[in-house]
Amino acid sequence: MAKKEEKTCCNEGKCDGVNTGFVVPDEIGPVTGCKPCASQVLLELLTVQEMMGTKLVLNNNTASHAEYQAYVIAIGPALDPRLYGFQVGDRVLLSGSGTPVPNYNHSERERILMEPYSIKAVLT
Repeated sequence: MAKKEEKTCCNEGKCDGVNTGFVVPDEIGPVTGCKPCASQVLLELLTVQEMMGTKLVLNNNTASHAEYQAYVIAIGPALDPRLYGFQVGDRVLLSGSGTPVPNYNHSERERILMEPYSIKAVLT
């Protein structure tokens, strides 16, 4: 069996004299998860039907960005959720937009990363 040629980053490992040791993979597999960094919060957005309490098929443009609701899925390591009043598993009200996350679990719901200040309330 022939040995695979390894590729390194930054002009074949010649990054202005600095070799990070990072090896670029030959094959890229599917995304299997998302772990928030720093103070980011991973949220799973509720669908329009879930927010309105109906099973009718509604256009996702029916709700404005100010009406987003989501579940807190994970919290980054630099964030103390007690300072913000929410925790993993809470249903929250959001304002603003976040960074989309790949749909690695084939869910009907979108997942996004947001800063904690975009979470405006915990819904009960």
